[in-house]
Amino acid sequence: MPTRFLRASYRALLVLAAVAASAASADPGRADLAPSLGGVVRDTAGTPLPHAQVVIIGLNRGTSTNPSGEFFFDAVTPGRYEVYATLIGYAPSRVAVVVPESSNDPVRITITLRATALQLPGIEITATRVATDPLDLTQSTVELSGQALSRRVSSSVAQTLASEPGVSQRFSGPAANMPVIRGLTDDRIVVLENGERSGDLASSAPDHGVTIDPLRARQIEVVRGPAALQYGNNAIGGVVNVITQEIPTAVPNHVEGYFASQVESVNPGGAFAASATVPLGRAVAINAHGGTRASDDMRVGGGGTLLNSYSRSTNAGAAVGVIRERFTSGLSFAATGFRYGLPGAPEDDELGAFIAGSRQQVTGRTDFRLAGRAVTAIRLDGTLQWYGHNEIEPSGEVGTRFDLKTQTANAIARTRMGSVAGAVGVGGLFKQYAPFGEEALTPAADTRSGGIFVFQDIPLVAGDTAKVPHLHIGARYDTYRMDPKGDDPRFGSPEAREFQNFSGSIGATYPMSSDVSLNANVSRAFRAPTVEELYSNGVHAARGTFEIGNQDLSSETNTGGEILLRIRRPRVSSQLSAFYNRIENYVILDFVRDTIVDGSSMPLALYTQGDATLQGFEGEIEAEVFPRIVAGFMGDLVLGRLKSDEPLPFMPATRAGARARYDDGRFSAGFDYRHVFAQDDVPVAATEDDPSAVATAAYDLLDLSAGWTLIRGGLVHNITFRLDNALDKRYREATSRIKHFAFNPGRNVSLVYRVLF
Repeated sequence: MPTRFLRASYRALLVLAAVAASAASADPGRADLAPSLGGVVRDTAGTPLPHAQVVIIGLNRGTSTNPSGEFFFDAVTPGRYEVYATLIGYAPSRVAVVVPESSNDPVRITITLRATALQLPGIEITATRVATDPLDLTQSTVELSGQALSRRVSSSVAQTLASEPGVSQRFSGPAANMPVIRGLTDDRIVVLENGERSGDLASSAPDHGVTIDPLRARQIEVVRGPAALQYGNNAIGGVVNVITQEIPTAVPNHVEGYFASQVESVNPGGAFAASATVPLGRAVAINAHGGTRASDDMRVGGGGTLLNSYSRSTNAGAAVGVIRERFTSGLSFAATGFRYGLPGAPEDDELGAFIAGSRQQVTGRTDFRLAGRAVTAIRLDGTLQWYGHNEIEPSGEVGTRFDLKTQTANAIARTRMGSVAGAVGVGGLFKQYAPFGEEALTPAADTRSGGIFVFQDIPLVAGDTAKVPHLHIGARYDTYRMDPKGDDPRFGSPEAREFQNFSGSIGATYPMSSDVSLNANVSRAFRAPTVEELYSNGVHAARGTFEIGNQDLSSETNTGGEILLRIRRPRVSSQLSAFYNRIENYVILDFVRDTIVDGSSMPLALYTQGDATLQGFEGEIEAEVFPRIVAGFMGDLVLGRLKSDEPLPFMPATRAGARARYDDGRFSAGFDYRHVFAQDDVPVAATEDDPSAVATAAYDLLDLSAGWTLIRGGLVHNITFRLDNALDKRYREATSRIKHFAFNPGRNVSLVYRVLF
């Protein structure tokens, strides 16, 4: 396992500590700061609740309560806010508050949380880039946190989300996988970490994986459907955001953090993660975090193992936050090292190959709070990322080396004109990609993209803005340029390509009551072709094909809409949605014939384009049918076809499920049952081993779980026991890229322990 990133992490920690110490030495006394906002979080019996998460909506500042249930925000700019609180086993709650301009006296509030057995969604950040009540969103979303996240957390982000409605996984083993949203994956969705793009190569090939460990997550959010307005190119299918909250946005009044561990049997091994945020004076806080994960070959349903599917990873990092009256600023450094095997059949000559690499990231973020009426806040953020991995042959020789450098820069201004709130933003994304080795599929290439957008939230009638219909209107312009590099004769003289596109969306929310909303939206989004789609000319080992790119490809354009119903009542929580998307110039890999490569026959595949449609629905509902007893149902369906009526490859199978759970706020136990229908609507086989043409049979999965939440000595302990695939079903997932030779995970005994301090 490489150790460079660990040494870099320690050096970064020293640098950040020096920055924090410098800021702390200039820390003003409390009298020089803006008024403070604090209070206590209690349950309905008046008992203080430690370690509740508290967020000031609109400022995106968060902290947690101390062992006495108290929280404190220093240097809060005068104004009107809503303060939101949540804790495992309780329904989220928010309180309106006014911080006056004429007084430096602390403002105190009390937030009361009601114990609930329901899995209620918390505030959403990803869909609008600012904390938002889900009832106010016009797009379908998923939010996992608290006990719900503990019941799902697995060895990867994709596996953690795979049972959520509308979400599945592109599976090539327990480490090499990626989320699938409504049938779209790879370069058609965006994976974020704390709102910033993860600069890895998970989207470029089925044997690459997302380099974020879900055990570190405080919350995982998914936006189902196009999100180009906020995130630009590639977001035509949706967004996954893993939120770890490692840059402090408030100075805690105690040392706060967590320790988490997980062991499981299906991927024999375990993981741990830890994070601690320490206050340094009144205006500075510093964070340190790290973790590791190790597992042996995955066990498949019905017995046996998936050969060469082991994985190892380690991560570490540090962050510092400075909180002043008019701004909050933070800087972080994080690094990850990883190594995982590439699964194969026993007769595979390449069995034993593996991938080893690392990713480092520096993130900077500053939020300015302004006194102006038109512009209320400005956020500046950016990242520098360095990613690289080696694909190593069974002999130990490096077959191919991939390097990717990524830089992002964004500026967003929050606006308000009367009751109309919105944002104007500009962003840039820059990448320098370089493959090395005789097996390199493409030339090196630099990409530069930039975009500008505007978004407005318009109340349609006068009155309380939380209780009236709203119209959400947005538009975005993007430019994208790719410049191939190098003089490798295999790729000839590739030409640079440039793309420009307009995106837009219009949505409406109609509050049918204080806890029911009907929402709809239509949108247009785009995606520029990738370096592989434009310039490939070689063997793609992960697919077993010889691929040739097409420099004349046009950008994909997705035009679609959705309608959804949200319910969030004390005893009922539900989200139901239906969608339709038409993608013009959908890029496909067309298998035309066999060719001879080094004396062996191999499929020849060309990148072409055609129009495609994807339509379907997803939904889930939970209800407290008896005191402390919850019953629920879920289902999803997506149909994807080309204009020629040929089915799109690797479409998820239709699912329907039921769940029941006993939950008294301290102890929970329940089951989750899913029936997955057969998926035989697959393309015609191009080769004997073409995984896209493998039909999958119907199967049933039963998951059992039990959880305990204990508050002792000011600490919150959460223990979750799971028995996934309890019947040890042997099945193949329709979205698996290795389903032609491998089955999916078998019975899994998992134990997750998390303590908040």
